[in-house]
Amino acid sequence: MNSNSDNLISASLSTQSLTYRPNQGEVSFEVTVNNDSDRFANFQLEIIAAGEIRNPNYRWYRLEPEVAAAQPHGSSTKFQVFIFNTPIPGFVGTVNLSVKIFSPQLARERRLILRLEIERDKKPILISVELPIRTFQVYPGNAIDIPVRVINQGQVASNVLLHLTGIDASWVTNSAERRFTLNANSQTEVSFRCEPPSVVQAPSLNYLFIAEATSNNSYPANAEGNLEVLPVGYINFSTPQNKQRIPSRRLWLPDWKSNSASYELLFKNVSNLHQEINVQIQGRDWRKCTFKKLPEIANLNLGETVKVILDVKTKRPWIGIGKTLFLEAKAELSDQRLGSTDPATQSLELEVLPIIPLWLQLAILALLAALLVWWKQFNQEAIAHTGFVNSVRIIGGGTGSSIVSASNDCTLRYWSIREYSIEPNKDATLESKPYEQNFRCAKPQKPKGVLAFANNPITVVRFVPVENNRVAIGLENGRIELREVPTGKRIPIPDPEEQGDKVFDLAFTKDSLNLFSGSGKGKVRVWSRESTTTNFQEKPVVIELEKQQEQKLTRFGIRALALSPDDEMLVVSGEYNRFLILHRNKNQPNNPFKKILVERLEKIDGRGKQKDSVLSLAFIPDSQEKILATSDSFGFIAIWDLKQCKPTTNNNQQQINDANCKLLDRWQDESKNPIRTLAFSEDGKFLVSGGDDGRIVVWYLTSGYQLDKTNLPEGKTIFPGSTKIRSIDVKSSQGIVVSGSEDFKVRLHHIN
Repeated sequence: MNSNSDNLISASLSTQSLTYRPNQGEVSFEVTVNNDSDRFANFQLEIIAAGEIRNPNYRWYRLEPEVAAAQPHGSSTKFQVFIFNTPIPGFVGTVNLSVKIFSPQLARERRLILRLEIERDKKPILISVELPIRTFQVYPGNAIDIPVRVINQGQVASNVLLHLTGIDASWVTNSAERRFTLNANSQTEVSFRCEPPSVVQAPSLNYLFIAEATSNNSYPANAEGNLEVLPVGYINFSTPQNKQRIPSRRLWLPDWKSNSASYELLFKNVSNLHQEINVQIQGRDWRKCTFKKLPEIANLNLGETVKVILDVKTKRPWIGIGKTLFLEAKAELSDQRLGSTDPATQSLELEVLPIIPLWLQLAILALLAALLVWWKQFNQEAIAHTGFVNSVRIIGGGTGSSIVSASNDCTLRYWSIREYSIEPNKDATLESKPYEQNFRCAKPQKPKGVLAFANNPITVVRFVPVENNRVAIGLENGRIELREVPTGKRIPIPDPEEQGDKVFDLAFTKDSLNLFSGSGKGKVRVWSRESTTTNFQEKPVVIELEKQQEQKLTRFGIRALALSPDDEMLVVSGEYNRFLILHRNKNQPNNPFKKILVERLEKIDGRGKQKDSVLSLAFIPDSQEKILATSDSFGFIAIWDLKQCKPTTNNNQQQINDANCKLLDRWQDESKNPIRTLAFSEDGKFLVSGGDDGRIVVWYLTSGYQLDKTNLPEGKTIFPGSTKIRSIDVKSSQGIVVSGSEDFKVRLHHIN
């Protein structure tokens, strides 16, 4: 058959009729298209069956090629059409196919007609299954209906068996099977009623189910759905005995071995969720104990009851009348869709009796009093300073730890740390030297533990990093000395040009190649050297902070220095209730600081007079964070994040600009007295302070470096003294704090 219009496109079919039998292979015919135009053109084909319902997901023919390449005038293009399915599902008989030929370039189309004879398929007819609703939710004990639609697309009736699988057959009312006859080209809807059993027999899961239909003359067909059993119920939490005692029974004789007690924690699963339970211990006294759980994680299946043994261990005092510790056990559920346990926590009480029974304590009271007198005498001999102790530092770890202390009595002393006490180091003594050397600061000095004598009161001592066998000391007359440990030998370091400028603090870089000092006249001096084997330069670089800004302060006496853990910034504090941040120029020793920022605490509380001072600074050691703690003359402690400073540049182009650092937290000690010394634990979990009220306080911090107000908002006092504390140092890995005070004593304190 030929068709021609406007002399642009002509086409022909290889046949006018075609027979197709489903499932017997594909049939084909050719379409020849001629380009009768005067230009290049390409052609496309589309086959349309009369009466078909167009469905983009249903294909019944294919073309080769799909689109013809552009051809010149007079050329021909052949298309091969392959029919591999019936144009109308289930149809048997004759259907006319319209072959549509069109060209985008010519804006023309042609249609040719072909008659397709569709014979009956001898293969099984098509049965299909559909789920009108694919997702269901149900609580245990409730019922839902699951509708299933079965469609017969064939030309004959079919006997159908519909079966529901994937769900426990006992959950389906009556039966999980249905039998029925389905006429040709028809459909029906069958409903299955599903009712999950009780809570502990129906786990909360997503159940994939399949509705499958089979018949005597068709392939099987199926459809998938999802049944979600919703969570319901609770986890019961109980303990048969929430009060225990150490030791478990009262004894007449000392029992130092008993230091633990056990609690039974019971969990009953009255829900349809499998749980893993992790018990966490909290409460007022949880830090005083250590805990062991068996099992560590408890697996709790549906309807089961499991037991967790909680073993609590604590230190028992040797003497006293006993104490009661209050704990709280909280269960964490792996699946929290039902919330917490019922109840959420269990309160536990632990009575801790002293190792020595009370009757025995009374019997030996006189002996203990005598031992106490002896101990005081021994301690007085050990703490041998005759003036204020201005600075203390710990060196070493474990049983090899030592202390160096500096005092107004012009002595530098060296101590050895024992488990609960300190004593003069045997390697540091001047007993063999003439008595005249022992007379310093107008007083005779005890020779035990003397590391070195100075000609002026010693205000500060710092160990030299890398060279832990050396210390640097600052004197009241402005001089700085290096001393070997434990010989006390003096190592040369140039004197500053200006004498009488009291050294308040010292700081070394980690490589010990740079030494910073802060003086009472507001000057920062920087000594440098090329290596640890060479001496420091003869003249330090001097930074006069009072001359660094256009509006000069009458004074800015420096009270403390702190170097950030990465050695990038030096923080200086002192009068007028402020501190300065000096950013270092590491490669320019003659110009050591590239910019200086100021943080003004008077913007918080309005105090900025000369007598209002920031007395102490402390960074968290060995941390990538730049977390700084400050304390002042009004008993305030503040925590700052120096990574989050937003300096402002004013119009006057002053060298010192406002830092605007982020204040993480700030609180005031209950005494409101000046706090003169601070020290962080190595991991930054707590901060220790000492002040004019004589107390040493441990402040526990949150992970965000704020005061932990949940358990000890007022801090934990580990030494309730009455004499001003001038210096502290912390070794949290050993749980110890060392202090120096105005009663001439160096003391050892335990944190726990």
